[in-house]
Amino acid sequence: MAGSITTLGLGSGLELQSILDQLKEVDQASIKSKETQKTALQDKIDAYNNVNAKLFNLKSNALSLSLESDFLKTSVSISDEEVLSATANDGIAAESFDLNVTKKARYNSWQTVGVESGTSPFYLAPQSGIAGAEESVTTTDQTYDILYGAAESQQTISVSVDSGKNLTQIAEAINDSENNKDDDGTQLVNASVEKNDNDEYYIRLSAVAGGDSVDEQVSLAGFDYIKPDTTFSISRADNEDPMYVSLAPGATYSDTVAAINTGTGNPGVTATLVDTGQGDAPYRLTLTSNDTGEKARITVSDNLPMTQVNGADGDSLNSAFTVNGVEYQRQTNDAITDVISGVTLNLKKTGETTIGIQKDTETVKENITALVENFNELLSTIAEESGETDIENDTDAPLENDYTITGMVSTIKNLFTSSVNLSSEFTSLMDIGLGLNQDGTLSLDEDKLDQTLASNADGVTALFIGKEDSGIKGLGDILNDGITDMVSSTGIVTTGIDEAESKMTRLTEDIETATEQLDKRYETMTESFTRLDTYIQQLNAQSAYMESMIDSFNKTTE
Repeated sequence: MAGSITTLGLGSGLELQSILDQLKEVDQASIKSKETQKTALQDKIDAYNNVNAKLFNLKSNALSLSLESDFLKTSVSISDEEVLSATANDGIAAESFDLNVTKKARYNSWQTVGVESGTSPFYLAPQSGIAGAEESVTTTDQTYDILYGAAESQQTISVSVDSGKNLTQIAEAINDSENNKDDDGTQLVNASVEKNDNDEYYIRLSAVAGGDSVDEQVSLAGFDYIKPDTTFSISRADNEDPMYVSLAPGATYSDTVAAINTGTGNPGVTATLVDTGQGDAPYRLTLTSNDTGEKARITVSDNLPMTQVNGADGDSLNSAFTVNGVEYQRQTNDAITDVISGVTLNLKKTGETTIGIQKDTETVKENITALVENFNELLSTIAEESGETDIENDTDAPLENDYTITGMVSTIKNLFTSSVNLSSEFTSLMDIGLGLNQDGTLSLDEDKLDQTLASNADGVTALFIGKEDSGIKGLGDILNDGITDMVSSTGIVTTGIDEAESKMTRLTEDIETATEQLDKRYETMTESFTRLDTYIQQLNAQSAYMESMIDSFNKTTE
């Protein structure tokens, strides 16, 4: 092979390897020609793909301009955005509204008096003065009438004990009493001996079922050494079922917060222990509705020691505002959708403002601008790949003299200069600011387009969307359908790519076959040249021997 280290020709002294390489190079000319053709076809495929990419960009713009939704977009302008924000649904009519927000919706809230800390008692344990659970507390026979259940269906559990009984004995008597059972024999009230913070003993009465229900309330009065759990209720105006919370004697403010927030059937309220920073009793338990408005107003039972803050004295919790002079109230400040049709209001503060609803033509303008730009980029790409932009370059451009591409350009220009049979003032792209330049590119008069969209957006919509009820196709569909045909599997570009790839496949097969045949041929020729080299080497050796013999004979005869 040329450029390789070989011994071929050393024996004969002839440049046999060089002769062999030159012969092979001549025979490879046809293969190199096919490889050049393959390269040219690949360049053509790349050029087709470049054109196809530009066509898809153009198709995307045309598709957007064929969708009615892009022409129905609206925008909202607000004279004072600190008063409110608003959004508008697409397609609603352009209009303006005067708004005056006089009150924002508020959260109903309640609070307790201030206490020293979160561990301060919310429900006091009794101060019995009893030093031990075995200390006698009854000096006479005693009957305890324990009330159990809701007020309207309350039952009395009567338990009698003799004099001289201690707290443990009294608690056992209550727990073991047959009166302290329901119809199924289940115990209703549990009595347990407890100790307060002063190490004084007392009896706690609690509902065995938990106490967090209106039917599980326990009460007993008149004994300083017996105290039942307290049960209070919390409800909201929009919830018929109150939440009942039971607290044991000695429960702290922090305990009460936890009991409310984790209570079963919480109607939508949140308890918080806040530090007001005021004086020696800065901590307050606050109760706040999770939602604004009158429907979220809280009601608490009388045994919950709280006073109302937001919403006290009948002050409305609803937002209040006027729209064009008409008064409205709503439960919330946000997402108000039932006042102005198609508009969502979000109230921020009190004050006056104006809302303007307009057609948002910015998207349409962007799509038209992009359509023109991508059209011109397509023409530029085709001109470049066809060699029209580089006259001094002698190399053939991939798509030079490709008449299918030339025909496609003509078709696209016809699409862009199409007219729509409408009775309006806009029937073609030229009517809204587009122009066709001498070099075939499009130009856009943005000022004219802006004026057109501002003065007659509906006319521009009809130009691109058409009138379905009249069977009139708009320019959006005309352009989109036409370009879709071009980029389809049977379109001009795809067909050109398929044909080039088929030719490349055949050339690749021809090159592989010819290369294989040529390699075999030169393997045989190399073997023949090797034998020739050996034979000539032998002849040269014999010739040298004969010459030596003759020289020797001549010397002996002198």
